Amino acid sequence: MYDDYYGEILTVQELAELLKIGMNTAYNLINLNEIESFRVGNSHRIQRSAVTDYIIRKSKQRRRK
Repeated sequence: MYDDYYGEILTVQELAELLKIGMNTAYNLINLNEIESFRVGNSHRIQRSAVTDYIIRKSKQRRRK
């Protein structure tokens, strides 16, 4: 489903859309290293696998509580 729309490398805008969060929250997750990213010029790029890793980590944390 998301494979058709989102590529393997995401922009911050696409990250926000994918997680259904605001841009400020997306940048906070990146700046706090919650989601790994790399820079291309002045722009952040995020591997789709980094988003998957984040979701899995957060899901495991919720189960422990």
